[in-house]
Amino acid sequence: MRTLRYILLALVMLVAAFSPSKAAAQVSLNSYFNVDWQFKIPLNNKFSNDVSGWGMNFEGGYYVTPDIAVGGFVSFHTNNEYFPRRTINLPPTLSMNSDQQHQMFTLPFGALMRYRFIEADFQPYAALKLGACYSEFNNYYYIFMSSQNRWGFYVSPEVGFNWYPWPNGLGLHMAIYYSFATNKCNIMSYTQSGLNDIGFRLGIAF
Repeated sequence: MRTLRYILLALVMLVAAFSPSKAAAQVSLNSYFNVDWQFKIPLNNKFSNDVSGWGMNFEGGYYVTPDIAVGGFVSFHTNNEYFPRRTINLPPTLSMNSDQQHQMFTLPFGALMRYRFIEADFQPYAALKLGACYSEFNNYYYIFMSSQNRWGFYVSPEVGFNWYPWPNGLGLHMAIYYSFATNKCNIMSYTQSGLNDIGFRLGIAF
C-alpha cells in the first residue's frame, strides 16, 4: 500500500535524524524520540464521528537550547462509523436503500516545536505541531464505494510528559492533544469542512 510506504519512509527518516547517542537515565539529553499508540475523539465530524483507537504517532526532536526542541512528526489514524439502512440519493435522479460503512483515514506530518519545563527524569512539556494532512474518505454501501482523497493544512497543540524512571534510557510518554485540519469532502449528502479532534497518546520515549 502506497500510504504505508510513506509512513515507513518517514519513520526511518525521523529515526536517522534524531537517533540518541549516549547512555544515561535518558539516552540523550539533547534529543528525544517517541513512539505512541493514539486514541482520537472527533468533534462533530459529520462523515465519521465515532471514537477510535486505531492510530499511532511517531516524533523526534533535538534540543537547540536546554528547554526548546525542534523536530518532526508523522502519525496516522482510522475512524469508522456504521450507518443503519436508509435511502441514499444518488445524483442525478437515482436512489438506493442500503446501510453504509464510513471510513476516514488521516495522515498528518510536519514540523514541531517543544518546550520542556524541567530538564530531569520527569519532563513535562508543551508542544505545537504544524504541517500537512493527507486524508481518505471512503463510503461503502451495498457492493459500491464512493471515495475522495484530500490534502489540507494541519495544526495541533499538545501537552504531556516524557518520564525516564529506568537507567537503560527507555521511558514513558503520555500526551493530550487537540488537532485541526482543513481537509474537506463532499460524498453524496455528507459534507465535511475541516477536521476537529481531541485525543491522547501513550507510548515509549527514548
